[in-house]
Amino acid sequence: MRADRLEIITNNPSINVDNSAITIIRKNTVNDVLTFTRDQVHLGYKVISHPLAGSVKPHETPYRSIVIYRDNSLDMDSLNTIEQTMERYQVLCKAKPEFLNLTGEDIEKDFPNKQRSDFQFIDSQLIKSCLSAINASL
Repeated sequence: MRADRLEIITNNPSINVDNSAITIIRKNTVNDVLTFTRDQVHLGYKVISHPLAGSVKPHETPYRSIVIYRDNSLDMDSLNTIEQTMERYQVLCKAKPEFLNLTGEDIEKDFPNKQRSDFQFIDSQLIKSCLSAINASL
């Protein structure tokens, strides 16, 4: 996989890359990450890292990062994956729908520093693992 076709969509401020060919697109909220990813899939990107990866429940972590790859054709599996993920978030966040739209400022206010740091670390490790599996580096 060519690194210059990889993008990481994230609201996690701790995501950084050593490989300058990989583009990081920063978004404000989990909802922004999911919506932008879906839009990119419609433009011909393929979802590389599953948006629900890891054992942390989506409605418990305020950070989400997704690796996508520019493939220049509509990948129906990626489209199904991101749409099902968005539906799953809606179901899991039904009791607290505002959770999907927590900004960095909201997260700083609502989560203690240690908890934020842990959530950022888990999300970063999931992305590093994905990039390692496809021989790219973070």
